[in-house]
Amino acid sequence: MNKTASKSGFRPSGVILAVLLTIVFFIGKTGNVSAQDEGKKLFEKNCTVCHKLGGGKLVGPELLGVTERRDRAWLMKFIRNSDEMIKSGDPTAVKVFEENNKIPMLAFTQLSDAEISSIIDYIEKWEPEKEKVFAVDVTKKEGFAHTEVLRGERLFYGLIPFEQGGTTACASCHNTTASDTLNWNPSAKELALSFMNPDGMNIYKSMSEPTSDVMQKAHAEYKLTDQEVFYIAAYLSEYLHHGETPHKTFPVKLMLFIVFAVLMTLALVDLIFTKIIKFKVIHFVIILAGLAVHLNLAVVEAQSLSRTKDYAPDQPIKFSHKVHAGDNKTDCKYCHSIADYSKSAGIPSNNVCLNCHKVILSGRNSGKFEINKIHMAEKSGKPIEWIRIHNLPEHVFFSHAQHVNAGKIECETCHGAVAEMDIMKQENDLSMGWCINCHRDTKVDFKDNKYYSTYLKLHEELSSGKIDSVTVENIGGLDCMKCHY
Repeated sequence: MNKTASKSGFRPSGVILAVLLTIVFFIGKTGNVSAQDEGKKLFEKNCTVCHKLGGGKLVGPELLGVTERRDRAWLMKFIRNSDEMIKSGDPTAVKVFEENNKIPMLAFTQLSDAEISSIIDYIEKWEPEKEKVFAVDVTKKEGFAHTEVLRGERLFYGLIPFEQGGTTACASCHNTTASDTLNWNPSAKELALSFMNPDGMNIYKSMSEPTSDVMQKAHAEYKLTDQEVFYIAAYLSEYLHHGETPHKTFPVKLMLFIVFAVLMTLALVDLIFTKIIKFKVIHFVIILAGLAVHLNLAVVEAQSLSRTKDYAPDQPIKFSHKVHAGDNKTDCKYCHSIADYSKSAGIPSNNVCLNCHKVILSGRNSGKFEINKIHMAEKSGKPIEWIRIHNLPEHVFFSHAQHVNAGKIECETCHGAVAEMDIMKQENDLSMGWCINCHRDTKVDFKDNKYYSTYLKLHEELSSGKIDSVTVENIGGLDCMKCHY
C-alpha cells in the first residue's frame, strides 16, 4: 500500500472512479441534449404545420401537457396512424377527431418508433425559451444620436466591417433605391417600417436568432453584436423619414412639345413683326414641323389614354402568382372568388390569405417577412391595400361574370401567363380594338352552354350545317351598347 496516498486520503482507484463517473455523466447529458435536438427537428418538420407548443390551438390541439393527458403507448399509435384508431372505434381518438372539426391527422407511418418516441420526449421536456437579455435599449425607436445614425449607415453600406464576421453589406440585399425587378429581400424602407411598427419586426431578436430558413441561410456569416444592431436600428429609424430614391425619367415628350411650341411662336413673331430671317420658307418649315410634332404627340397620347400595357406597380406584399398559381396550382377563383357572378374579379381579403397563412408562416423565397405583413394587417383591423393593375375607363362596361362564367374564357386569355409571373403586370393594352378583334375571332362554347339556349336561330343553323361555329360577333359582341351605355 502507498502510505502517502493512504494518509492524504487519495486513492488511485477513487480518482479513476471519479473520472469515469464524470465521463458517464457528461456522455449522458450530451446524449440527452442530442436526443432533444433530434426530437425538436422532427417536431418542427412534421408537427408545426398543425400544432403549437405553448401557443394555443392551431389546426390541431395545443400539445403542451399532452403527455400528461394521454398514455405514451396511445400517443405512439395515434401519431403513427390516427385514422386507423378512429375507424377502430377508439373512444379517445374519436373524441379528439370530433373536437377538432373532424380534420384527420396525417399518418406518419414513415417514422420509426424511436423517432416518434423522440418527438414525444421533446414535447414532454419542452420549455419556453428564456428571454434573451440585450446589452442595449431594445425599446428605443426614435431620438438616436447623430453619431449612432452615422455609424449605423456605415455598417449598412459596408463602409466599416462587423466585429465578428460578415463581409457583405446590408444594402447589397436590402435595396435603398426603387427597382423594376422583384427583390425577395425586404427593402431598407420596408425594414424601417416594420421596425417602427409596434407589431412589426423585433430587429434584435431577428438578427440574434433568425427564425426562418431563408434568413438563417442569408445571415449565416453574420454574428452581429447588440451594439451593431442598435446602430443599424438607429439608421433605419432615420432612413424612414427620407424614403427611397425614386427613378426619375427625363420628360422627352414634354420637352419636345415645349421646344417646338417656342420655335413656332418665334417663327410667327419673326414672320409678322421682326422679319429678321429673310427667307419665309424657313418660317413655314418650322411651323409645319412643329404642327406635325404636336399633332403626333396629341394622337399618340390620346390613343394611349387609359392604356397601361406592361403596368406592374409595387404591391404592399411581394405576392408571386408564379408561386401560388404556378408552382402550388392554386385556382384563380379561390382568391378571386366573385369572378363567376360579378363585374369585378374581386380583391382577396385578409381572411382569404390567412386561410393558408395561419399555417404556412414562412415563404421559400421571402421567409417570414412578407407573410408577417398579413398578420400585422389582421391585428390592425385594416385591409391590405393592394394596387389595382387592370383599369378600364369609366365609360366602358366589362363583366367578369359574362366572360368567365357564360363565355368560359380562361383568365390567361386577357391576363396573360399569370402562372409564370412573379410580378403581376398588365399583359395586353385592353384597347377597344383589342376587344373587338377578340370578339370577331373568338368562337363561343355554344352547343353545351345553357346561357345561349335562347338563341334558337343560331342553334338551327348549327344543326343544319349552315354555319360551323358562332363567334362573339354573331351574338352582338360588336354592338356599341354592349360596352358603352
